[in-house]
Amino acid sequence: MSEGISEASLRAKLDEEVGHLQERLKDRDRELESYRREHGKLAHFFRQLHAAVEPIKPVPSEYRPRSEVRVAHPCAAVMHTTDGHHGAVQDPDEIEGFNAFSPAIGEARQLGFAQDVVEWVDLHRHDYQIAELHHLVTGDLISGAIHNDLLVTNAWPAPVQAIRAGELLAKQISITAPHFEKVCVQFIVADNHARLTTKPPAKEAGLNSLNYVVGHHAQALLSEHKNVEFNLYPMHETVIHVLNRQYLICHGHDVRGWMGMPWYGIERKVGREAVARLQIIMEEAKKIERIGFHRYVFGHYHVPVDMPLYICGGSVSGTDALDHKQGRYAKPSQSAWMVHPKWGEFDRTNFNLRDDPREEE
Repeated sequence: MSEGISEASLRAKLDEEVGHLQERLKDRDRELESYRREHGKLAHFFRQLHAAVEPIKPVPSEYRPRSEVRVAHPCAAVMHTTDGHHGAVQDPDEIEGFNAFSPAIGEARQLGFAQDVVEWVDLHRHDYQIAELHHLVTGDLISGAIHNDLLVTNAWPAPVQAIRAGELLAKQISITAPHFEKVCVQFIVADNHARLTTKPPAKEAGLNSLNYVVGHHAQALLSEHKNVEFNLYPMHETVIHVLNRQYLICHGHDVRGWMGMPWYGIERKVGREAVARLQIIMEEAKKIERIGFHRYVFGHYHVPVDMPLYICGGSVSGTDALDHKQGRYAKPSQSAWMVHPKWGEFDRTNFNLRDDPREEE
């Protein structure tokens, strides 16, 4: 019969295992310290960036509340900016003239959209008191460098795209700011075109992204606009508030699909989010304002869609060579809507950016 392992041998073996575990803990501590140092460097870098940027000078306010309106409840306007793909270039001859795109065209479309929103809101002010504009920004503001064809055809390298896209977003906001008592920017960072990783990450998706640079640069440029509240969310998704409505905003690239809008995939995504968040709300009711949502707002699919539980924005770029190859076609567009504090959304409008006379062909 075997006598088994001796106490001395067992103690020696346990000592070896404990020593191995202690070394692993030391390695984890070193990794954690390195991680903290890198994040400290990143925070310091953005403080330096903010200090070095010369802000856009705000123009005098043109907002004047109306003394008489037909609807008693104050309403809010929502402007949705998504999928700007700044830096991308599309030769119209390559896609049978269905579309053309360049940085100049993209800038004309985005600034034209901002001016169109101002004029659109002014029309509503005959009936409604509208003091606030909520500007939702849901990603892919740059073309990025995630595919070889983009590396070859982009107008500039990805870091240059990030700086110029931040400037363009700031210009867009500075156009709208004088016409409202308050502009609230809600900028979700994580997307796919600006990512710095080979595949879209789950952890730190909002930090490993040049969209983080876009947001910080725009925020710095707007620092002297006292009526602009700029919220930057370095994460995958979050709930934001417009009056009594709660929107779950996200870029939308995590929904799987092909050949256009993945209807079933989006329904499943919204359903999973709703069930998971409802369970949290039921367990702790005070979390309803941070967890619950009325509608899911996203971009990514380049087609404007308005459904009872979700809203998808179009793209500034419109049809490109990949769309043409796969038989898809969508005009460049961006969306805006009104929010009533009791009745929710109304008058969603999809602005056709290609028909803007300010666009340079």
